[in-house]
Amino acid sequence: MNAINIKERVDFYNNLTKAARFLFSEYNIAFNNAIQQFIDDKMGDEQQRQPENFQWIQSVRDDLYTLIKVASPTLTDGTLVTNKYYSSIPTTFPFPADYYDFISLTHIISTQTNYSRPTDYNSLGPLLQNSFKHPTNQKTYYNENATGMTIWRGNTGTITSAQFTYLKTPAVFTIGTEANLINALGTLTNALVYYATEISVYNGTTYAVGASITGTGAALTSGQVILSTNTTTTDLPDRVQDDLCKKCSVIMLKSIGMYDEAAAAESNISK
Repeated sequence: MNAINIKERVDFYNNLTKAARFLFSEYNIAFNNAIQQFIDDKMGDEQQRQPENFQWIQSVRDDLYTLIKVASPTLTDGTLVTNKYYSSIPTTFPFPADYYDFISLTHIISTQTNYSRPTDYNSLGPLLQNSFKHPTNQKTYYNENATGMTIWRGNTGTITSAQFTYLKTPAVFTIGTEANLINALGTLTNALVYYATEISVYNGTTYAVGASITGTGAALTSGQVILSTNTTTTDLPDRVQDDLCKKCSVIMLKSIGMYDEAAAAESNISK
């Protein structure tokens, strides 16, 4: 669905014959909030996030696969850390600019490929002294910080590359603004693509809401359109877009106190 198709679907769940009229900016805010809620629901509780869910549950991967990216980050070795029992090297890399959530991390140390296990700040100190679990080049650990990742590994060998698989930040959805709308008799620029925001007639053809119209330089006969480049649709898979519309509707209806209608829309969201 393009952004205008999505707006029409949200309007259907909002039941605009009864609900208040919303501004375009309010659709944008609500739908982007719905996207964030959807991803966080799929990946698990934010405070107790378990990325393993992404590997274990097929439906989670099916619902988020369009956001998966793989990066080959630049690795920087830190200063050797030595305690009474063992030594470890911390190797760091920054998050990609579009990083949203972790999926997996593998790396090559002295030609051997291995994957990293998670650790945290409170566990790291005891881990570095643990006889059975301390970091080695075959058993490395990763810890997230504010700007990137640290891989804790053994004190020998050379780490040459890493493969960081993650969820990227979803596209910011927008249906544009009211100022972007072009009404009847407005000229549609040749070769540019527009979306009909109402049932519209152009060059003798009638277009449904959300349909694409390619400008020819002629005036719009009737209806209303918006330039497609003034909109951005969601980059989540088609299979989840209807549920996103329902989530958006729930947010909007609750914002104006229509709790019964919001509950009705929420009850139809796929589990």
